Parts: sequence; structure tokens; C-alpha cells
Amino acid sequence: MGEQMKRAATKRGEAIVRKGERRRGFVPYWLRFMAEVDVDFLEAYERIYELTAVRKGALPPKFRELIVVAAVAIGNYGPGLKDHIRRALRLGATKEEIVEVLQSAYFHTGALTLVHGMIALIDVLKELEQEGEAEKTASGRARKRVAGKRGR
Repeated sequence: MGEQMKRAATKRGEAIVRKGERRRGFVPYWLRFMAEVDVDFLEAYERIYELTAVRKGALPPKFRELIVVAAVAIGNYGPGLKDHIRRALRLGATKEEIVEVLQSAYFHTGALTLVHGMIALIDVLKELEQEGEAEKTASGRARKRVAGKRGR
């Protein structure tokens, strides 16, 4: 492949990855690698993702994402599970709904689905709590700096 074609493929891959990130709210690291190796496959994968996971249909986005959480938990893909739990929460799922999904998946697939799913959910909730505390601390420091400048 010529240098110009490689640059074009790289730009195309980056554009596909950015579009996927906007849709999902995250990008699996392996998709970035796929963009470097096989842009045509990446494009096809993203099209299938669009048709199955994010298009408007009979199921609301939150329900679709809860199904994905169950599927990823069954497949025991830890990093993806956390990403999809975060997305489900962003789409309005509650921790109770996610637990119920994991319990339903457990009944049909076994204890590890439930265990790995629960661990991922707990980790994500802790991360979100820590992020919230960090934001509060940062905004508190900013308010103190502004108040300090006013008092001078």
C-alpha cells in the first residue's frame, strides 16, 4: 500500500473510531488497534454495532444496554463489562436494575456471570463515587480561590 493510501486509511479509521466513541461514550482499546490493521472490517463492525445496539427501535436504549451488560457478563469480558455498565448508568439504569439483569443471566449461565458482573458493578460505582468526590474537591478549591481574591 502506498504512503498516501496508508494516510487516507489512517484518517478514515480515526474518523470511524471517533464516531463510535460519540455513540458509545467510550472506545474499546482493541477497536483503535483494528483501525490501524483493517479499516474495512472496523467500518463493517461499527455498522453492525449501529444496527444492533444504538439504532432507534422498539426497545429503549437503556433496555438495549442492559441486554448488552448481560451478554458481556456471560462472555466474561471484564473491561467491556465495566464500559457497558457505565453506559447503562448514563442511559438511566439503576444499580438495582443492573443487579437484576445479572441475576437473570446467572440463572441461565452460572455463578461466574453473577460474580464477575457484581464485581464490575461495584468497581464502577466506586469509580463514579471517587470521580464525584474529586469534582467536589476541585470545585471547592476554585470557590476558595475566588473568595480569597475577593477578600484582598
